[in-house]
Amino acid sequence: MLYEFPTSAKFNRVLNKERFYAGARNNRKLKSLFTNQVTRIRWAYKLSPQTINIPATAEVPEIEVIQIEASGSELDPAVLLAIDRAIPNPTIHEIHVAGRVRQTAAYKRASEADVKAWVISHYVSCPSQAADASRKPLPPSLNLGNLYASLLRSMIDVPARDGETLRAHIERHGQILAHRREAERLTQKMNVEKQLNRKVEFNAQLRSINQQIQSLT
Repeated sequence: MLYEFPTSAKFNRVLNKERFYAGARNNRKLKSLFTNQVTRIRWAYKLSPQTINIPATAEVPEIEVIQIEASGSELDPAVLLAIDRAIPNPTIHEIHVAGRVRQTAAYKRASEADVKAWVISHYVSCPSQAADASRKPLPPSLNLGNLYASLLRSMIDVPARDGETLRAHIERHGQILAHRREAERLTQKMNVEKQLNRKVEFNAQLRSINQQIQSLT
């Protein structure tokens, strides 16, 4: 689903792409990705106590909404990661391409080892929709931390468990994704394997992985 952001939170500032790769270790590769895959980056909304009248929390003082106009069908996750590393607040991205849009985000939290650093999870996304599709209003929330959790959870294809924290939910989803990738790898190997005993072995491993996925979901 796509969420509608309040006009009171509109920021609408175009960002220079160079700020996200200048000084980076893999500067040349990042520059190429931004040059070839990104047309424009716009800081579209600032969700804060001042703009949407919801109190901040220590973990989520503000939520930034970044609109990315992509020049092709693919957007390398390294682009999103570079943007997230440069913006010191939780972030929701809107990726616009060829008349369609999807919202995506990684769970960002302050590092326990370095208060100035952020720990950034894998990315989760809602399905792509037509850019002019109807949008839902933001979910009712007591504070920005609660709002951030609601936005992220809406992009996770595995429901939260009762009382599960956002961090635990994201970490469990990451484990499920890793098992899914392993299951896909084993399925491919099994499909091309000619020896029956090897097929049986792969199938047993696949059953075990699927059981682990089931237990996590």
